[in-house]
Amino acid sequence: MNVLVFKTTVKNNNDISKLQPFINDVVKDGKWNFDLEDCDKIFRVETDEDLNNSLVFLFNANGYLCEELED
Repeated sequence: MNVLVFKTTVKNNNDISKLQPFINDVVKDGKWNFDLEDCDKIFRVETDEDLNNSLVFLFNANGYLCEELED
């Protein structure tokens, strides 16, 4: 299982609620969560799939920035 970590512009639970159905469609066999307390509004995904580009596109298409953070 790989852990992908992204910096986002998601601000609150309302933003997460808007994105949730889209994220669930992309991250089918994995887990995901946000850390809104972090200054980078971290989005973490545990998955075996290579979803980096799909997730960045999904966030951008919905008006949010999303940038993968390297280890």
